[in-house]
Amino acid sequence: MKISDDAIRANYDIAKQVYENKLTRDQGVEYLSSNFKMNKSSAADGIVNFKCLITAQKYTRTNSAFATEYYLEKITHDYGAKGLESALIAVRQHIEYYEDLQKITMHKIRDIYDKYSAKPIMSFDENEQNEIEEIYRNKSREEIAKELRNIKSIDSEQTTINLKVYKRDNKTIALLKLHRHFKCQICGVSIRKKDGTHYIEAAHIKPKHQKGGETPDNIILLCPNHHKEFDFGSLEIISQSVDEIAFSLNGTVHTLTLSID
Repeated sequence: MKISDDAIRANYDIAKQVYENKLTRDQGVEYLSSNFKMNKSSAADGIVNFKCLITAQKYTRTNSAFATEYYLEKITHDYGAKGLESALIAVRQHIEYYEDLQKITMHKIRDIYDKYSAKPIMSFDENEQNEIEEIYRNKSREEIAKELRNIKSIDSEQTTINLKVYKRDNKTIALLKLHRHFKCQICGVSIRKKDGTHYIEAAHIKPKHQKGGETPDNIILLCPNHHKEFDFGSLEIISQSVDEIAFSLNGTVHTLTLSID
């Protein structure tokens, strides 16, 4: 019996909950069997295959082409570059195992593997920031500024937007990108991507591992070159307030705004 696309989507969600210890495997199998009429063995296979993908382990039970691509897409979204890297290792091992066992070529699965191996990978944080940018893209500058002013250092590390939970730091960065028009605050460069959107990077003045705040007065936007120079160059903070920072970077003094006007 062919497993429906909806059942495969549900299998992914249940497998993720089992992997994150929110459900037992038996509970997950029972849910899929009762609500999607899945064969219990197939439901269990989907849960085991998910764990193998996340942990870069060979799986021996096959996934359909739709299931393979859906799992890779969702793992990329939910676990970022590291998750996809592990999943591709597992898929490659599965292809090698199955082709050696059956003496056939898995053309569809190989095509999917090649597609995702060549795909530019965004980190989990980049994915979240892009989602938040889309949510706020049509908001006015004042609405975005108001949101930024309301972000406090004592706020929870997570925030909820449209019923979905995001990291507060990613919301702050996404809103700053929109507010500052995706431009490097040192050189003014704005990098246009082929889809028409723009790329810029965020640097924490006081690093997070040193308990630097996830607030607008601790984040500046920099192009990739200036971001690397800021991280690895000779940096001396001359003065800093909630509105402005002055620093010397490899002998050149820069004064950047931190205010939300």
